[in-house]
Amino acid sequence: MKQRVLFSGYYGLGNAGDEAVLAASTSLFRARRPDLELTALSARPAATRTDFGIRSTARMRPSTLAAIRRCDLFLSGGGSLLQDRTSLKSLIYYLLLLDYARRIGKRTMVFAQGIGPLIRPSAQRWTARVLSRVDAITVRDVESADLLRSIGVAGPGAPEIEVTADPVFALEPSVTERVTAAALQRPSLGVSLRPWDRVERILDPLADALSYFEGELSLQAWPLQPDQDTAVCEALAARLPAVQVLRSQLSPAEWMGLAGWTDVVIGMRLHALIFAAARAVPVVGISYDPKVDALLGRLRAKPVGTADTLDAQSLRSAISVCLEEDERRRQDRELRAEHLRIQAVRNVDRALELL
Repeated sequence: MKQRVLFSGYYGLGNAGDEAVLAASTSLFRARRPDLELTALSARPAATRTDFGIRSTARMRPSTLAAIRRCDLFLSGGGSLLQDRTSLKSLIYYLLLLDYARRIGKRTMVFAQGIGPLIRPSAQRWTARVLSRVDAITVRDVESADLLRSIGVAGPGAPEIEVTADPVFALEPSVTERVTAAALQRPSLGVSLRPWDRVERILDPLADALSYFEGELSLQAWPLQPDQDTAVCEALAARLPAVQVLRSQLSPAEWMGLAGWTDVVIGMRLHALIFAAARAVPVVGISYDPKVDALLGRLRAKPVGTADTLDAQSLRSAISVCLEEDERRRQDRELRAEHLRIQAVRNVDRALELL
């Protein structure tokens, strides 16, 4: 009988970053253990089955519990599931599924997650109580490991917390006709924006900084979650018509392919930065969440601004530095990308140890 692995995450909801996590993870599992049966909980099971060639079931139906009872290994993650900034209900949902799997005797793992923020004391207590009893934990940055230890996931009986990297660093790029049609003439710059409190404050300085490179760079706005991001990308294009808003619906591997065809990426969305960094493309990060700062720290960089504060001159200077390519910096980016790819693969190796 085949062993069964079940993925629990923010899948089927149109976020290119989370879909990329699932794409990378399933690809790595297939490469190492093609005999495994892979299933994902999804908001759109039919689309997930078609897109990834795996089994899928609804994430908020009775079939969810049935899928957990069928599995041998329950993986919670990757992504930023365990946080209470955007929703306490979401945190409770993911913790309940994880704890249910553990209680009925399944092997359980927190898989390549970014943890936090955990603002409420109750959220910290619930997270510590559940995670102290799982079989394994890998997290994508040191800050997540430190947070878990600080809330009490440590000591006798608690699983070791291993710092790895986001699975998307191991995603293989794909350059298809859709990618070549979407890619602009080089040199080019991609900018990923997302809605956030007071984000409209940065649109004018962002447009001001980008206007300096008009005619020198092709400029493109990337809505990684189109239903959320398109409006703010269009608001930037309204301020600077030279910015083209990408309308193509790309797969995760195609996003990785497009990022590799770009010379600089400015990103709010975490996975826009990861797509670029994995292809050794220079990145400029705009922080709206600690996870962006944590990634930039691993890339030996700092955010150029935040979701509501951005200085046009600072951004212009950061872009200019990225364009001043030299061999040493290029090699450093390539070495860092390879190091993070190896660490991303470790998530799957650790999971397979549980089987």
